[in-house]
Amino acid sequence: MGTDPYTLLARFYDLEHAPLRADVPFYRTLAAQAGGPILELGCGTGRLLLPLARDGHTLVGLDRNRAMLALARQKLHRAGLAHRVSLIQADMRAFALARPFGLVILAYNTWMHLLTTEAQMAVLTAVRRHLQPGGRLVIDLPPADEMAHQDGSGVWMHQWQRTDPATGHQVLKRTAGRLNWARQQQEVLAVYEEILPDGTVHQTAVSMVLRYTFPAELRLLVERAGLTLEGLYGDYGWGPYGEGSPRMIGIGVR
Repeated sequence: MGTDPYTLLARFYDLEHAPLRADVPFYRTLAAQAGGPILELGCGTGRLLLPLARDGHTLVGLDRNRAMLALARQKLHRAGLAHRVSLIQADMRAFALARPFGLVILAYNTWMHLLTTEAQMAVLTAVRRHLQPGGRLVIDLPPADEMAHQDGSGVWMHQWQRTDPATGHQVLKRTAGRLNWARQQQEVLAVYEEILPDGTVHQTAVSMVLRYTFPAELRLLVERAGLTLEGLYGDYGWGPYGEGSPRMIGIGVR
């Protein structure tokens, strides 16, 4: 059995998401409106946990990957915020926690890692059990038409080159992808090339599959789980979802 791709990705997770800051004020607003503690599913290395903890919220971060959680724990301790956040290693499709939550978050593209309707329904069912009455669920996805604009040829494409602040090393990312329209899936192979001080290049290859969801499909899934789709938004400024929207953000309420 090979290494879990999320373990391989953990080393580059913060570098990958460094430019992603636009959603933080959106979640800070939702957190301020929540009438209870906050649960983030697929919390990764704590990108959202830290700013919400700084605001004084009580949070639980759940992720199945030990390497991701280890990095989140280090960052929380360094920031003096570990007392505000409980980190739990578990599968988001089947978890049981002792408290209800006022807000449950599946942030930037986390939902895409659920590859079947059965997996999606398992998550939504577990979320409903853990939402207090009036509690909200947020699912943040790319727009439904993005799949049509993805390159599915398998040709390698340069994505970015960045300096890793932890090491000072240059890191390059390139990807190749293939689309499966029947399954609404994209198979992505990403290669991270880290240039070491002696000029040698260390390569890390990560392969994963992502699934796209369409707006009517999301509504049906949320309602089937016993939640009400409160709104479908197209950006982090609460604009309505429509043609050309950069994001598709569903908010369900119990």
